[in-house]
Amino acid sequence: MLGFAFDTDAKLHPEFPELFYFRIGFSLLCFFYIVFILYNHSKKIHSSWEGLTWAYLVYAYLLFTAAYYTGRIADDAAYVSGFQMLVMILPFLPLPRKTLFIYYPISLVIFLVSVMIYKPNLATAAASYSMQNLVISYILGIFSGFIIEGYRFHSFLNHKRIIKKNEEITKTVDEIQTLKSQQDGDYFLTSLLLEPLLGHETGGSAVAIETVVNQYKKFNFRNKEYQLGGDYVSVFNLILQGKRYKAFINGDAMGKSIQGAGGAIVLGAVYNSIIIRSKMDPVSSNRSPERWLHDCYLDLQKVFETFDGAMLVSAVVGLLEESTGTLYFINLEHPWVILYRDGKASFIENEIHYYKLGVMEGLSDTFISVFQMKKGDKIFCGSDGKDDLVLSEDGRFRDINEDQNLILENIEEAGGDMQSILGCLRRKGKYSDDLSLISLQYNLDAYPKPGKFFVEARENIREKRFDKALDLLLSYESALETSISELKYIAKLYEKKDDLVKAMEYASLALENYPSDTVWMFHTSVLYKRMYSLYKSQSFLGESQELGERVRLRQPSNIRNLIHLADVCRLNGDKDRASFLIGLIKKMSPDHPKLQDLLSVM
Repeated sequence: MLGFAFDTDAKLHPEFPELFYFRIGFSLLCFFYIVFILYNHSKKIHSSWEGLTWAYLVYAYLLFTAAYYTGRIADDAAYVSGFQMLVMILPFLPLPRKTLFIYYPISLVIFLVSVMIYKPNLATAAASYSMQNLVISYILGIFSGFIIEGYRFHSFLNHKRIIKKNEEITKTVDEIQTLKSQQDGDYFLTSLLLEPLLGHETGGSAVAIETVVNQYKKFNFRNKEYQLGGDYVSVFNLILQGKRYKAFINGDAMGKSIQGAGGAIVLGAVYNSIIIRSKMDPVSSNRSPERWLHDCYLDLQKVFETFDGAMLVSAVVGLLEESTGTLYFINLEHPWVILYRDGKASFIENEIHYYKLGVMEGLSDTFISVFQMKKGDKIFCGSDGKDDLVLSEDGRFRDINEDQNLILENIEEAGGDMQSILGCLRRKGKYSDDLSLISLQYNLDAYPKPGKFFVEARENIREKRFDKALDLLLSYESALETSISELKYIAKLYEKKDDLVKAMEYASLALENYPSDTVWMFHTSVLYKRMYSLYKSQSFLGESQELGERVRLRQPSNIRNLIHLADVCRLNGDKDRASFLIGLIKKMSPDHPKLQDLLSVM
């Protein structure tokens, strides 16, 4: 504008000096507007004059003044072309369509009035051409206004739809966020319920215990991270029949997040109540480890049966005797228990004897697994989260580990160290499920090794010099220095001498120090029965029945023990139990030669 005012207009139309004031006026208008905007922004003031009001004002100034001076010099095609440009600009401005029908007539009137006043020469071909183009500009402006208005209308509708959709999305996101906050609150309260049920009594030097629980579901609540899932681990100190045990459980409840956590809470609550009862009730604490595990299983199973199959839990429930290193456990369709010994990891079981807790039809025979640990042995129990690693991912497809021996390799690679095992698992893949692990390392020499007289005594036994062998085996200063094998030999040698009292003394001592020997437990039970036949003391029958029941819980299909136990129950006056055992014998071996003898004395 300033270029026209100070140079071009004066050269082309010196007879029309008013053009200078039009150019200067518009330049001043723009200058003051810039100052106005800067001032408002510096004061953080928002004014409507910064929007469409400015557009109305500026365009009206340009169009109407241009209509006036163009009408005065309408014979100058260059200036008429500039006016045409102003006319064509209006449809593209962000102004409503009605502005066309207000501004266009006013500008035409001003243009025609100016032409009539100043009477420019419009008779030339150039002027005629310019006027025709001006008319076309007005016509195109009107049609363009309709077209662009339609486009703007659709754009406006689309914009409104987008805004409405965004509002709906925002509302939905807010609702989801609210629900998530409520859900996280529920998760937090549930995790608070589960936390105190995770027992971790690790006192004493006989057994070193480590536990890890890494639930797959992580959530934030009040700027802290928590976890929730269906895995459960607990270790408690327990005394049964005067012996110290580590009672442990590793469970995995069916379902994810809140559902699995519900199962873990039920499992933890029932298991804790069993532990508390065993600690406080003398009758409960006077049970054998086999009977305690069997009753623990029944209590848990009865509770989970009430859910009618909607809540299932796999678990390993066990007892580790601190003085002898004898491990008793039940595997309820849980991953197999692992032994780490001398740098090698292996499974100590290879079959399932129980279904998950909550399965309505369990396996018929109860079965207590027994394993003898040595000094330095480490036992691992873990959920299937340690096995179900995501080895690789390709879009929606995941390669999940199916090799159950992978955990054995990881344990060996980590040297049995719990944290190193977790590091190995993370290097091999990503977790796809809850992970829980418990390790129990036995640190005592459970029993002495055979002494210096053992080989010589065994040679004497082979040569049937029983008295000489017995003298050698009794020559140790204390029975505590005598090995288990030597105690068994002494008991059998006293039996040969028909000194059942002494035989019983050493047989019981051998069993006390090595309770994992099921064959010897059966032998000792029979020995107590023989003692009863001599001394007619009911206490001997009670001990015989107790040991026979323990053998049955370990070996439910042992026919010899069933026959022996049925006869002991008969002698003890427990005819209902005897009849039940005879029924089992009939199912297993209906043609057994001693079955008829039992039936004849019932």
